[in-house]
Amino acid sequence: MARIVCVTQFFPPETFAGANRLGSMIDVLARTHDVTVVTASPSYPDPALYDRARAVEDDRERPYRVARPLAFVPHGGSLLTRAVREHLMALRLALRAAREPAEVVVTSSPSMFLGPVCLLLARARSSLFVWDIRDIGWDYAGESRMTSRRLRPAQRWLQRYMWAVTARADLLVAASPGAAGRMSERVRGSARVVLVENSVSRELIDACKPCAARIAKPRPLVAYVGLIGDAQAVGVLVDVAQSLPDVDFLIVGDGPERAEVDAQIEERGVRNVTLTGYLDRAGVLDVYTRADILFGQLRDAPTLNATSLPSKLYEYMATGKPVVYAGHGGAAELVDRVGCGVSVEPESADAIATAVGELLGDATARDAMGRRGRAYVESAADREAVFAELAAAVARRL
Repeated sequence: MARIVCVTQFFPPETFAGANRLGSMIDVLARTHDVTVVTASPSYPDPALYDRARAVEDDRERPYRVARPLAFVPHGGSLLTRAVREHLMALRLALRAAREPAEVVVTSSPSMFLGPVCLLLARARSSLFVWDIRDIGWDYAGESRMTSRRLRPAQRWLQRYMWAVTARADLLVAASPGAAGRMSERVRGSARVVLVENSVSRELIDACKPCAARIAKPRPLVAYVGLIGDAQAVGVLVDVAQSLPDVDFLIVGDGPERAEVDAQIEERGVRNVTLTGYLDRAGVLDVYTRADILFGQLRDAPTLNATSLPSKLYEYMATGKPVVYAGHGGAAELVDRVGCGVSVEPESADAIATAVGELLGDATARDAMGRRGRAYVESAADREAVFAELAAAVARRL
């Protein structure tokens, strides 16, 4: 049994994709190892959403130790300001983690800046360094419209910096085959890369089962659930909603682009799009139950196309509802291969509106797609099973 310290920005009871993935990872590692988690107080997207006393009680009931030495609210300020704040947050968490004896230091993105400080922590302790990289954000930054020409030199420096850290990790964990391939190309020895694909926990698969029921309502509903960020570009749904005035659209979640989407809705007077903000698990399940179609999207960018496979697609499939996915790469290939929905060009309001309109007019096709998606996640390995491979890989490295 090894002593493991996990340093992370997000952790349950936060319920978005990164926290869910890491929660499952730690649950599995704690079955065979002595684990301590060092993380921030629950804050995403707003600390006011969490009962602090309840969070403390939940931490005490976990089969491992949880320390929360600080509070941190993401998504504030410019890109440079956010980078500085995240670096400082990572340093403070690592300093607290340094008090824990450990043979293994584990961290997960977001934030990417946890990688460098946890590498330093691991080397100072002569410990194994394991980095779970959910997305290769430093490569995408060079392709994002948010990175101005003035910031390009800093972005290129960031790219070199992060790949240098990645090359020094003892074990890298990739969330998609594309990401695993890119990591293997950039670091020496592909055996150090472990593929642990995004999936859905058995608990969530069971919780989503009732969502497949068809609910009678006056107007059809299309829902997006997830981060409202640059890569997701969900503002396109405002254009889609204008062309489909008899359809309601829900955007569920929060993120750095939420204010921009809000302003777009207000300026154009679109009344059939609603931003709900962050919803807890019960609220999200209610949306899944009422929705006729679930929407996902990633911008057309080389890094996203090659490496991203959003975990929301697996959650969507678990609901038994059809998916309209706007994007390329592995995610579009998954939707097409499973037959759980329709893939179209990203950020094309016309293509998205056409796909939504055709599906809403064919209840038989929607039901068949929903059943295929649900059957796929039920037959695939759940999240706890796939993380067993990581536990075995850590044992081998030790």
